[in-house]
This record gives sequence, structure tokens and C-alpha cells, in this order.
Amino acid sequence: MNKLIQVRRLDTFQDQNNARMVFDQTWALDAGTEITPNLLQAMIHSGSYLSGAFIENKLVGAAFAFPATNQGLHLHSHMTAVLDEYRDKGVGYALKVDQWNWAKQNNYSHLSWTFDPLVRRNAKLNIVKLGVEILGYYPNFYGEMSDALNAGDESDRLMVSWKTSLDAPKARDLIANPKPNDILIAIPEDIVAIRSKNQRESMRWRRQVREQFMAAFEKDGKVIGFSTNNEYVVRI
Repeated sequence: MNKLIQVRRLDTFQDQNNARMVFDQTWALDAGTEITPNLLQAMIHSGSYLSGAFIENKLVGAAFAFPATNQGLHLHSHMTAVLDEYRDKGVGYALKVDQWNWAKQNNYSHLSWTFDPLVRRNAKLNIVKLGVEILGYYPNFYGEMSDALNAGDESDRLMVSWKTSLDAPKARDLIANPKPNDILIAIPEDIVAIRSKNQRESMRWRRQVREQFMAAFEKDGKVIGFSTNNEYVVRI
């Protein structure tokens, strides 16, 4: 991307409101907001993380994370959002790397977050560019979601861990030649487009990928990467 992406903390009320607008545009609700102003202010004041990505002084993405204690003290990244017109331009990556650096500087052992296993863009960002580890598969993790992006679907999620013990995040190469015994889990080109047009087809993908992941993890499978054919590669 030619235009410089700048990431900084969002500490003021105005900054926080601007971040909420990014979140609300991403997960649009008929009424209300994705996160309330008083809760966001309380959490930021108490040491949580809120940052924004700017291009030419315009806020184009935001990320919110809070401390968590299960599996040791770490930072749980709850929301990272980029405005539609700025996606696939490195904004999400810049926000995540800033978050990693902040977590490392503040002595968190790792970061965790969830993502929809059917969203190809997020799978490649997380597994390939960021090099995260997949901890588990959680069917319908958030229950029914009413925002426009997820409505009508079940909220299955993969949970990731991103360790801060390295000097810098380490990317993975796409896997061109999986081993014969590897389990390959394919996902659609664009699940959001499918969901908007054909919920039955969307749910077919959801159930298929869920069954494959659950079966692979029951065999102690580990996601080792993402293939050049846009498949999760799980090794037993």
C-alpha cells in the first residue's frame, strides 16, 4: 500500500466514540451499539487496549483488547475492524502488529482472539501473515448474533494464541505440498456473499467445516498452516 498507515492509542472520549463508529459500521445493529461508551471508557481507564489505524489522518480501523487470566495472564483481542473501502490494504495487519508490540511491552505472555473459520481473508491473515497457533474450535461460541454481518448464521469460532516470546512475529509460507496424511479443510471463496444470498448453502458450509474440525481435533490434530488451495492443513 502506498499510503502510510499510522497506529496510535485512542484514549479520549472523542477517540473512543470514533472507534465505536468503526465497530458499529462493521457489525451493524438495528438498534444500539456493539459496545457502550461507559463500558469502553471503564475498560480503557482500567488498562485495556484501544488503538486506531489512520491513513491521511482518517480513522480507518480500530482494535480493542482486554486482560484475560485463563491459561495465564494474556491479552484477549475482542474486536478488530477495518472500514470496507480500506480492507486488503494492510490495515488489519498493522493493527495486530501494534497490539502484539503493546502486549509484549506490557509483559503479556500471549494474545488470544477468535475468528470465523469460514472467512478466508481472516484465516490467511491469522495463520499465514501473523503466524498464530490454533487452540481449538468452538461451535456457536457467541450464540445467536443479530448484527447484519452474522445474522442468520451460527457463530462458530476458532480460538488462536499468538505468543510474545519471539523478537518479532513470524509469518508462515503457504503450503503447496501437504503430506498424504494431512487433513485438508476447504472453505468457500466468500462466505459473507453466500450468506447474504443463500442461507441454506451458508449453513451447509458451516456444518461441513465444523464436523471436519471437530473430527480432526478429536484425533489431536494440529493446524500447521494454510494451503495454496485455500485449505486449512491439519496434521495428526
